[in-house]
Amino acid sequence: MLWALVYLVLILGGLALLVLCAWRVWQKVRGVRRALGELSTRVSGLATDTAALSARLDHAEVGARLADRTS
Repeated sequence: MLWALVYLVLILGGLALLVLCAWRVWQKVRGVRRALGELSTRVSGLATDTAALSARLDHAEVGARLADRTS
């Protein structure tokens, strides 16, 4: 009877430890998903800024070429 109680405690303790580890991993996954969403938003903003700067650079190059041709 004593051994059965010891085995029961060990099994329940192992299950509790497994559940605790699974919960902790799930928390980490949620954190990574949240960070991924934030990074995705930042990348979108940087892509928009890059496109705007590229357009400005193209405009400046065209202006410089026209200035060279007119002089």
